[in-house]
Amino acid sequence: MLRSKFGKIIALIIGLLVLCGIILYTFYNNKSNDTGLSEIPKEQAYDDNLVQEPSDKNEQVKDKILTPVQKYYKDYLEQDELSFLNKAKSSENNDLEFNKLQMKFIKATDTLNEKYSGNIDTKDTYYQNNWVKISCIEGIYFYSVNSEYLQEKFGKYLSPAYNEWLKFTVKRETVMQDGGLSIPTDKLREYIIFLEKFTEQYPEFVLINDVKDILESYLMTYLEGIDNSPIFDKWNTRKMKPEFKTSYEKFLSENKDSKYYPMVEELYNKSRENDFTWDRDFDQWLYEYHKKYFAD
Repeated sequence: MLRSKFGKIIALIIGLLVLCGIILYTFYNNKSNDTGLSEIPKEQAYDDNLVQEPSDKNEQVKDKILTPVQKYYKDYLEQDELSFLNKAKSSENNDLEFNKLQMKFIKATDTLNEKYSGNIDTKDTYYQNNWVKISCIEGIYFYSVNSEYLQEKFGKYLSPAYNEWLKFTVKRETVMQDGGLSIPTDKLREYIIFLEKFTEQYPEFVLINDVKDILESYLMTYLEGIDNSPIFDKWNTRKMKPEFKTSYEKFLSENKDSKYYPMVEELYNKSRENDFTWDRDFDQWLYEYHKKYFAD
C-alpha cells in the first residue's frame, strides 16, 4: 500500500518537471524569435563593432545597376586615379606617372572595344563628360579615351608640354583611314607645323619620341601620299591633285621658317618643271627624292 502511494508521488513529480520544462522552452523560444537572434551566433549578435558585409545576392543586384563600362572603371581605374592624385599633390613633376595612368586608360578602351563594342548605347549620357567617349568612323562606333576629361581633371598637376599635348589630341581628327587621308590635305599641313614647333619648344617632353614618330608619319604622307590618297592621279589625268598643289603653295607662302621648307620646295619646283605631270622619268626622280629624305 505504502509502495503504491510512493510510486504515484514520484510519477506526479516527474510530470510536473516535464510540464515546467515545456513551459520554459516555449517562453525562451518565443523570446528568441521576437528579437530576431535565433539564427545569429551569440558572439555576432552582441558585437556592437561588427560591420556586416553585403550578401552575394545584394552585391549582384548592385552590379546590375552599373553598365559594363562603369563597372570596369570602378574595378580597374578609379583607384589608379586616386593614387595618382594623392601623389601628384605633393610632387612637382608628374608627367611620367601620368603617362602610366594614361596608358591604363588606353588599355581599358582596347579591352572594352574587344568585349562590348558591338553593343554600345550611344544615348548613354555617361559618355558625354567622362574618361571614355564614343567615336565613330564610317558608321562604326567604338570606345576611345576622352583626352579633354584627362586634361580638365589632371592638367593642373602636369607640365605645360603635357597640357598642350592633351589639348592637341582633343582637337586632332583621325588622319588616316582605310589607306587614305580622312582629313583635308591642308589640315595635315597644319598638324605638321604644330608638331614641328612642339618638338622644338618641348624637347624634353616625356612623350617626345612618340611625337616625333607621328610627325614623321604625317610628313611622309604629305610628301609621298598613301595608297588611297596619292599625290598624283596616275590612272587618269596623271596630274598632281589640286588639294596637294594648293597646300604645297600655301606651305611655301606661310611656312618659310619651317625646317621642312626645302623638302616641300624641292618637290613643288620639280613638279612644276614637269608641268605637274607624273610620268616614268618623274617617277624615277620621286624614288630618289623619297630615298633622300625618308631612307630609314
